[in-house]
Amino acid sequence: MKRVYFLIVILLALSVETFGQGKVVIGQYFQNLPAFSPALTGANDYFDIRTGYRRQWAGFDGAPTTAFLSLYTPIRLKKNPFKANSLRTSSNAQYYKGGDKNNTKKGDTRLGIGGYVLLDDQGPFQELESMLSFAVHIPVSEKTYISLGASGGILRSSIDLGEITVVDDINDPTYLSYVNNGAANSFFNFNAGVGLHSDAFYVSYSAQQLTRTFLSGNEEVNNEGASIRHHILGGIRLFLHEKWEVIPNTFIRSESNQPFFYEAGVRVRYNKNLWLGASYRNDDTAVGMLGFAFSDAVNFGYAYEFKSSEFDNFNNGSHEIILGFRLFNFNNYTSIW
Repeated sequence: MKRVYFLIVILLALSVETFGQGKVVIGQYFQNLPAFSPALTGANDYFDIRTGYRRQWAGFDGAPTTAFLSLYTPIRLKKNPFKANSLRTSSNAQYYKGGDKNNTKKGDTRLGIGGYVLLDDQGPFQELESMLSFAVHIPVSEKTYISLGASGGILRSSIDLGEITVVDDINDPTYLSYVNNGAANSFFNFNAGVGLHSDAFYVSYSAQQLTRTFLSGNEEVNNEGASIRHHILGGIRLFLHEKWEVIPNTFIRSESNQPFFYEAGVRVRYNKNLWLGASYRNDDTAVGMLGFAFSDAVNFGYAYEFKSSEFDNFNNGSHEIILGFRLFNFNNYTSIW
């Protein structure tokens, strides 16, 4: 055939998991939680930097790839003179033993700021999202905070027309519109959420795409009709022993024009610096994970995903690596995520 649709399988995948419509869920999503719930921005007690790369369908030319860089930090509004760290215990051992029962003073209100850049590349389709986020963390007890957060930024989607062909390029109105008026659109997205967290658990809700404002590009094809996307995330830190932790976690996503999504998983962590985990998604995807810390400041995570589908013959799974940096971690805090 002289002209065929480009990579039918990628188009099928886009209908299930596209960043603009449903936001890519990385295998280790818990390593960039504020991207999915802005209320958790700055919840960690250090300057948190994460960068990651994900490649789907290993061994297949033109397979989707995702890369991101995130930065988040807390800002204390005042210093509590009675504690070195108003939010965290100084070690896992202190938490395991129940902490200082005589100290019931609440922590200090603090802010969190940060943001991320995420690039999702699926053959000729590319989306780039740049977001800034802000949160306020209000103490309700010594270690527990309720948080309110919001994020906003630019989403740019584009199509490389040089990489696609169509059945009828003379009479196809959508293709002609892209050719004549441009194949890239930019939008402003706004998200908001609420959370409850401590050094032992987190739970949050966020509404994504509360507003999705068209900024520039080809208005003739700007007809996707964005809907509000609801995220619920949760995790808890359970100590089996002073050096052994079990961390169950879950992620639920609901959107009117997308399939209902949930993921449930668990990680086992030893001595704060070595962990193994697994999770399952309701789209028949299984994820295996491992991670370790090179030092108090640097950590590494790897995930392998395999989805059972009709494309198993050429789908060798998805690989993902994440590198994290903990800066200004004066209290040697180890995150729940």
